[in-house]
Amino acid sequence: MKPVFGTRDMAVTQGIAAAFFFMLIPLFNLFSISNHKLDSILHGMGATLTVLVSCYVLHGLYPFLRGKEGSAKRLERSLWITNALVLATIVFGNWIYMGYRAPDSVQQWFMYNAPVNHLVMMEFKEFVALFPLPLGLGASYVLWRFRGRFGELQDVSSVVALLVTLMWIFLLIGFVFGIGITKLRIV
Repeated sequence: MKPVFGTRDMAVTQGIAAAFFFMLIPLFNLFSISNHKLDSILHGMGATLTVLVSCYVLHGLYPFLRGKEGSAKRLERSLWITNALVLATIVFGNWIYMGYRAPDSVQQWFMYNAPVNHLVMMEFKEFVALFPLPLGLGASYVLWRFRGRFGELQDVSSVVALLVTLMWIFLLIGFVFGIGITKLRIV
């Protein structure tokens, strides 16, 4: 007897449930006492959605590297979507960063009370979080430039895989450090 639900159905259901719960995380800002609720929610939703879509892009590498028909086009399309999400997340992050650097703000508190937290948690995170955009744009350009010729150019496929993997790693670093920053309490 064939099971009612196949493994693909279960994997898709699991992915949708995980995405739904991840997207709830930034909405908790609705209950905070802050002057930056809207920009925090938009930045958090953008970062969460970007990480989720980048996971889809990373999984799209496997059929691409195996040379499956149409996988390069799907990968390129999802990479352009990820690049747009990365750009939007950077824009909303800079919107929040202006408040962070304002006089008598969180940055000054960090500089006085926890300068290492400021250097590692904020400056390093903001620097690393900018890397995914050029990496993703580079991978998208290579996919566009060499479209239809990946069978004969295995090295180019490896470059795309490296760029996408690095983009994903830097997105995760920025995401995890961003969540860490929101957990720090300023007394």
